Amino acid sequence: RPGVETEFSYFLRPGSSPAGFGQISLQASTVPRFSLALVNGVVSDVAVESDSSGFRVTFPQRLRGGDLVELRFGSTVFIQSTRFDAFLQDSRLGDGIRQQVDAGDASDEAVSSTNVVSLPLNTKLLDNVVLSARVVTPNGDLSNDELRIEVDLTTVLATRPVRVRIHDLAGRTVWEEERLLSAGEHSYTWSGRRQDGRLAPPGLYLLELFVNGDAKQERVLRTVGVAY
Repeated sequence: RPGVETEFSYFLRPGSSPAGFGQISLQASTVPRFSLALVNGVVSDVAVESDSSGFRVTFPQRLRGGDLVELRFGSTVFIQSTRFDAFLQDSRLGDGIRQQVDAGDASDEAVSSTNVVSLPLNTKLLDNVVLSARVVTPNGDLSNDELRIEVDLTTVLATRPVRVRIHDLAGRTVWEEERLLSAGEHSYTWSGRRQDGRLAPPGLYLLELFVNGDAKQERVLRTVGVAY
């Protein structure tokens, strides 16, 4: 499901490798978070280095041809056909030399033989919309003074304008904010004030989230109250 962290397993079985290798890097457009490494079904005490594109594990023993390696990791996918690419490395040769792993059927334990993760065809552009409260009370007591709007933007290939508007029940725009966003987790904050900075009158309002995606538009509506 897009926007929800999922645990994945990446299986790898090298072919002929007389010299062996000691490191594997896993990279993706969405950051994979390392969980566990196994070699031939046994947990391996690996050293892990993480960065903005993924992680690299260094094994205590060199891996040889025929060894079955399983890397378990958590990741949140926002884009259709997200690739997880693995690279074999040898610390003796330096970081600049590595070999990319080809997709294939490494193990019967894996339900697929691809390194590409797909999303359901009916995936929404705006998903997992969460409001911090249903009623905003902008009275300065630090309790529900602001409305935090969390949303996942999914399945877009380039940055898209995402607009948040607050309407009164007569359809008049009270407040709005628009940003250029890429696929991922995002949030907006409404202070309970009009666009000119004045407090919005108490009452019921309509919150609208809107995006013009690659192939379609999408709108999400929620109601929110103001009271003080």
